[in-house]
Amino acid sequence: MNSPRCDQRGFLILEIFIAGLILTSSIAAAMYLFKMGFEYLQKANDSNVISSRLPDAVNLIKIIDLEQKSGIESLSDDVTLKWESRLVEKGIPVYQTPEGPIQSLHELYLYKVNLRLDYKTTQREYEINVFKYKTPVSTSSVS
Repeated sequence: MNSPRCDQRGFLILEIFIAGLILTSSIAAAMYLFKMGFEYLQKANDSNVISSRLPDAVNLIKIIDLEQKSGIESLSDDVTLKWESRLVEKGIPVYQTPEGPIQSLHELYLYKVNLRLDYKTTQREYEINVFKYKTPVSTSSVS
């Protein structure tokens, strides 16, 4: 009679050991999935912060003196804007009228601007074209 009882105890220990291994591996897999989910959620959050600052960056580029060719600006939410500009073309438009050609009072500039927005470990690069104008300084004075 002792022999079936010993076999059952050995079998019970083996069942408990296998159940423990399954439980441990399930917990480890769940912890890994939570960790990965948190990392992806953090990356998505960082991407959203950068996307929310893009309109501010574009508006800032519109008012910056692009003749400086490059610069670094700090935006809100710890986002950093790094930019480089290149003059593509400049000119003074001439309009045709019945009285003859008339030169514009403004000189137009077209810049190609490369932007990079940095936030923590995430960065995004953009390229935009920016039109600017200046009124040339007149050499004649009005009395």
